[in-house]
Amino acid sequence: MGMLTKLPVEISGTRLGLEPFDDLLIERLARHDIYFLCFPFDLDLMVGFVGGDFAWEMSAAGEAAGIDFVVDRLCGIFGGDIRKHVGRAMMTNWGAERFVRGAYAAARPGRWQARATLMQPVAEKIFFAGEHLAGPLMQTCGGARLSGEAVAKEVVAQLAAK
Repeated sequence: MGMLTKLPVEISGTRLGLEPFDDLLIERLARHDIYFLCFPFDLDLMVGFVGGDFAWEMSAAGEAAGIDFVVDRLCGIFGGDIRKHVGRAMMTNWGAERFVRGAYAAARPGRWQARATLMQPVAEKIFFAGEHLAGPLMQTCGGARLSGEAVAKEVVAQLAAK
């Protein structure tokens, strides 16, 4: 599984000169980049995203360290006064989810064809569905739902044929 950690942070009383749905990418040397989706739907919210090995490290460090990282990065851009505007914050922890162990089903570079193999039922008894098999909607909740519905129809059709 690939890893993406989301760090939503409530920012109230300021929009920092940003508009709803603005993108903000804070790049640093090495691999400590963070991307923000800013004030979606005009909510007092900035959602930070970190991925890959750094997301695994963040998960291991824990929520408090993740929140500190986000606030420090925002202070680095907008100044220390932003701390007085920070409210609630949290961090997703997909890596610790027992049945997930990551955030996205990601094929290794050059191995995307493995998804077609995974789509094949095993002995016409075990069927696979999910965001990892959702074609153009892979890695989305919508894709997971559509994939599940398609496989459910396939199973129902097979059962009806018996």
